[in-house]
Amino acid sequence: MAKARPKQQHYVTKAYLDGFLAPGASQLFCYARNGKMFPRRTQDIATGRNFYAFKNEKGEWDDSLEEIIGRTVEAPGLPVLQKLAKGNTRLNWDERTALALLVALQEVRTPASLQRTIDYTKAMTERLLREIRHADPTQKTIDLVGEDGKKSTVTLAEIEESQADLEKKNSLEKLRLAMGPAMELHQYYRQMKFTMHYPLGGQRFIISDTPVIRVYSHTGDGTGLNRNDVEVRFPVSNSAFLTITHDLKFAEQLIGATAAKRARLLNRLPEVQIRYISDAQVVAFNKGHVRHARMWIFSSEKSEWVPELLKERSTAPEVADLSSRDLYHFQSKVNYDPRMDAPKPDR
Repeated sequence: MAKARPKQQHYVTKAYLDGFLAPGASQLFCYARNGKMFPRRTQDIATGRNFYAFKNEKGEWDDSLEEIIGRTVEAPGLPVLQKLAKGNTRLNWDERTALALLVALQEVRTPASLQRTIDYTKAMTERLLREIRHADPTQKTIDLVGEDGKKSTVTLAEIEESQADLEKKNSLEKLRLAMGPAMELHQYYRQMKFTMHYPLGGQRFIISDTPVIRVYSHTGDGTGLNRNDVEVRFPVSNSAFLTITHDLKFAEQLIGATAAKRARLLNRLPEVQIRYISDAQVVAFNKGHVRHARMWIFSSEKSEWVPELLKERSTAPEVADLSSRDLYHFQSKVNYDPRMDAPKPDR
C-alpha cells in the first residue's frame, strides 16, 4: 500500500521551531489572538493543510514546491541558524548566503504574506475595473503592455477570473507571486549588516506565525528595503536574535568608489556584530513580534503579558491605495512604532 502523503505542511519549519523549546521540553506554549492558550508539539504548529501543494494537470496533488524548499533553502540554512544559536558568529560567504535565503523565504512564505499578496492584487484589480467601467460601462476589453513592450488584449471577465483564481486556497500563481521575490530579496540581505543579540539574563525570545518582521524608526507609507531606517528582525532561537540593517557607512563608501573598488568592497566578507542585551531589551523584541503576529505566538514558557497584548489590533503593515487620477500607487503602510516597546531608561 502506498504511503499517504502528509497533508499538513509547515510554513514555519519544525526544525527551526525546535530551537525555541526549553531544555528537555517537547512542547511550546501556543497563544492565539482569540485568547486561547495550550501546549503543542512543534510538529503540530505553524502548519496549513496542503499549504504548498497544488493540483497538477492530472488533478493530483503536487508537493514539489515543499521538496524544493527543503532541499535548496532549509538544508543549507538551518545549520547556520544552529551555529548562530550556539554563539558562533564567524560565517563564510556560503553560510551568509544560505542564511539570507532562509530569512528571505521565511519572510514571504507565511499566511500573512500570502494574504498581503492577495490584498495588493485585489486592491489594484478592483480599482482598475472600477475606473474602466465608470468611464465606459460598455467596455469589455483592455490592452495591456508587457515588459517586453508587446501588447495583448484581455477581457475584463478574464481579469476578474484571474483574480478569483489567485484567491483560491491552493493557487500555484499565489505561491509564485508571494514567494518569488525571495530569490531577489536574499541578494540584498546577504550584503546588509548582521547583528546577533544574546540575552544576559533569564528572559528568552519567543516566535510568532510571522517570524520575520520589518521595523522602522518612523511610521508612514512604504515598507521597502530602500528605506534607510529599516530593521529586519528574526528570532534565531529562544537564546539568539538576528537583526539585519543597512550599513550606512559602507553605503557611503560604495557611492564614492570606482568600479574596481566597488567590486572589492562588495566581495569583502562583512563581520557579524554581537550585542549582549538585558531582559528588558529581550521583552522589547518579543513585544514587537507579538504586535505583528497574524494569529499565533509560540513560547518556551508561560507569559501573562502575551495574551493581553494579543487582544490588541495587529500592527502588521497593511496595503494602502495612494493612487491619484493619473497614477496607480499602492504601498504597504507602516503601523508599528518601536518606541512604544522600547525599555524605559534607568533613572
